[in-house]
Amino acid sequence: MSGVMLNWDDSAFFYYLSKGYGNDAKSRDEAVDYCKAIVGQYDGTGVTDFLMCLNSRLASYPSKSIENYGDSFRRKQQNGKDVDFAETWVRSFHEIYEKWGFDYFEVWIQRLREIKINPWISVRMNDAHETLSETSCLAPEYFYENPGLRRVRHHRESTYFDNLFDYGSEKIRKRYLAFIDESLARYDVYGIEIDWMREIFCFEYGREYSGIDVINNFMHEVKKIVSWHENKKGHTIKIAARIPVGLETSYYMGFDAITWAKQRLIDTLVISPRWGTTDTDMPIELWKKVLAPYNVGLAAGIEIILRENRSYPITFNCAETVYASATAIFSAGADKVYLFNYMRAPDLTMTDKNNKAGMTIFSDYKGLLNTIKDLDTVMSAQRRHLVSYRDILPEWECRKFQVPVVCKASDSDYASFRVRTGNIAKGSSVRIILGIDSERDLDSKDITVYINSRPAEFAGKLEEDNYYCESPLYDFSAVNTGVMNQVNTVEVCSNSVDFTVKHIEIRVLPVRREK
Repeated sequence: MSGVMLNWDDSAFFYYLSKGYGNDAKSRDEAVDYCKAIVGQYDGTGVTDFLMCLNSRLASYPSKSIENYGDSFRRKQQNGKDVDFAETWVRSFHEIYEKWGFDYFEVWIQRLREIKINPWISVRMNDAHETLSETSCLAPEYFYENPGLRRVRHHRESTYFDNLFDYGSEKIRKRYLAFIDESLARYDVYGIEIDWMREIFCFEYGREYSGIDVINNFMHEVKKIVSWHENKKGHTIKIAARIPVGLETSYYMGFDAITWAKQRLIDTLVISPRWGTTDTDMPIELWKKVLAPYNVGLAAGIEIILRENRSYPITFNCAETVYASATAIFSAGADKVYLFNYMRAPDLTMTDKNNKAGMTIFSDYKGLLNTIKDLDTVMSAQRRHLVSYRDILPEWECRKFQVPVVCKASDSDYASFRVRTGNIAKGSSVRIILGIDSERDLDSKDITVYINSRPAEFAGKLEEDNYYCESPLYDFSAVNTGVMNQVNTVEVCSNSVDFTVKHIEIRVLPVRREK
């Protein structure tokens, strides 16, 4: 199995229309054509599964079980305050559903079937956007009316996730089960994704462990709902669930995916970062081992953002780092690559033309989607493997960063870095690039570098613009003699001058194939 699962978020279509993309659609026909064009751009690409997100805190269709963006468009009072959201992008919801009278998800589903891409719906189970705001066009009035249903009630809210709903409450569980039921009744789809990554903080502090049984029971209810709709529609409906990368992390936050697999509650598991960075070292092999007896597929997520440290500036992936992640994901045995926040309007490369890294992705969008469709294809591309970190963790886990690290000439310690590259074809050129701050330029006598216990040769200072590092760059060549692993260890030592390693990457230049 191979291919790309692509998640299209709940508001991007409305946002693009509100900003005038889609030829500034002024009629129903123009809006429908633009709607078809969005999905049409995936025709003939590596995308096999298209996941249509139906909600954040509000529904993106005229739902009766939860509030929707049409309610936000008409709202004049919220949380006891005067509001008017009619001139925000929620106006696009009003125009699509209430003025022009069509459902863009239905248009997408029909077009996806025509181009042989599996249509999914995706439900965010506890979205956090603007939960700390006094008013918001994204917020349901239900949220303000029910402070007793939030996960932090024992003291004032202090973090981004404190005001999320508490799944320990039966009211919340029934609310989301009703939305799932309503959505499956409305849309005839290949599958449904239960997206716990928006958000994973679903219980009061200290209630996460007891929450394991709560969520297991909830997933059983989801399965019952899906089975009922399968019988009514006359075909199977796949179930996917998206959870954090770490096995222990997921379990102790209340999400026992192994039990879901064992009890046939899911068909696909998606492990994924949340937003803060792509995770370049996911334990895919471990997940494959525990899922193997249950015939559950595994997809692994690539976020649009890539950072080596949480304190570093927010930067996008570039095409070469996406190729790196896809290679590592497929090499470790995952069945699918899963893209999150990779939406693009057909007539728009990027809204921010100064985002040079992102431009390499969206300027050749189809090329990227075709390159990452399987291991053989993506290994033919030049790629850049950076280190990163786990972007979402519970309060009791400590976040670890590999960079920056100080190397002192006064001691003989080696700084060690773990860099996952996936398969490296024999004969490929392998280079280690270090971003280093020091009091002077370094030469070969100042620094020693090993990769997998073999020396890397100092090749000099590298003069280039780097999306991910403003420090001086140094280039080291590694002889590809068969010691390259799926996961590699790079060791760095200072010989004569103190310096700080701010950035590390392994670049792989593939062997050129004969045409």
